Amino acid sequence: MDRDNSSRTVTVPTCDHGPVTVWEPDWCTGCETEHQPGGYHVDITHASRDYGLTVSTSRGTPVVLRACFEQRPFAEHPPGHVPFMNVETDGDWHPHSSDDLRRLSEFLTAHADRLRELADRLGGLTNAFDAAKGTTPGAANPEKGRVS
Repeated sequence: MDRDNSSRTVTVPTCDHGPVTVWEPDWCTGCETEHQPGGYHVDITHASRDYGLTVSTSRGTPVVLRACFEQRPFAEHPPGHVPFMNVETDGDWHPHSSDDLRRLSEFLTAHADRLRELADRLGGLTNAFDAAKGTTPGAANPEKGRVS
């Protein structure tokens, strides 16, 4: 287990094993929601701060992708006892290994490339619209007078 140079421990009261003292990684925020006092032994979780991707929009700056380090030292199911990165997509959290994160970054890079292509296309559409002075195909040309 990578101990991140930490010598901290934390004692978490559990409903099934009483007080459980565990090593706490340096990256763990240590708040009660991660350690779940009064919960079950297998539910003890270490979690880091969120690393979020925020984007500027006309309606604010939402977080579209959040990630945090996480470890579940007594987990009985995958991802097991080792630290992993938990990534929120589409409203749900998904455990990622370092290889999974690399694949995700490749997908995000490809998507960024596609968005640049779409931005270029939108620029062309906007320029064509401006060149037609905002008229739509088949509409009367206001410079030629009114149609009765």
